[in-house]
Amino acid sequence: MPNSAKHDNKAAFDLKGTSFTILVLSLRKNDLDAAAVQLAEKVRQAADFFHNAPVVINLQHLDEEEHIDLAMLVSIVRAQGFIPVGITGCTEQQKHQAAAMELAVLTTRASGRAQDEETEEFFAEEPVLIPLPAAQEKPTTATDTSLILTEPVRSGQSVTVEQGDLTVMASVGSGAEITAPGNIHVYGTLRGRAFAGCNGSPKARIFCQRLEAELVSIAGIHLVSEDFPAHLRSKAVHIRLHGGRLHITAL
Repeated sequence: MPNSAKHDNKAAFDLKGTSFTILVLSLRKNDLDAAAVQLAEKVRQAADFFHNAPVVINLQHLDEEEHIDLAMLVSIVRAQGFIPVGITGCTEQQKHQAAAMELAVLTTRASGRAQDEETEEFFAEEPVLIPLPAAQEKPTTATDTSLILTEPVRSGQSVTVEQGDLTVMASVGSGAEITAPGNIHVYGTLRGRAFAGCNGSPKARIFCQRLEAELVSIAGIHLVSEDFPAHLRSKAVHIRLHGGRLHITAL
């Protein structure tokens, strides 16, 4: 042992607990072909954001008696650029399979539906899909189908409106996701991810009172937080698509 190490009483490392916002892929049915197609489409919307992103695979919604090819599922997730770091909601057999693949097995204090409620910042909530109004004789305008939320969009929650604009009168939490084919207005802090013009409309825009988002996207063109202009971080901004690039300007 070097002499310097003998006289250096300073700890070489700290080992502490902390928390991170992490993606959770919750499998809703045992259909890996469909999962592969849908995951590829999700990644296509923001490839840079998801590249090398750690993800936990949640199996709690599947029937415990139903066999799932965990190795194939992990391969599908990795093929899209994610880094699987663990699984949760699994059976004893799946725990052994995860250990063989060097995946962490994550557990929580509660089980079942109560688990989802107590760990809402860990497990992504069921996406909120806003249904279209009943068919009418004349085309429905964006004004008729736009959505206004008066409550915050919580961490891990996903809100999608099928047509029109999405307005959030409060803030959007870290790890949350909001999506609209029209404009997005956030009258608080925009964290998480915002997808405007999700149907390909280049005229869609994003407005927020405080920009702290992880990612913003308009018509499939996206910008991650690392690329935001430094002087516009945490500012009220207007985001638009022009010349194939996103432009952020102060309000």
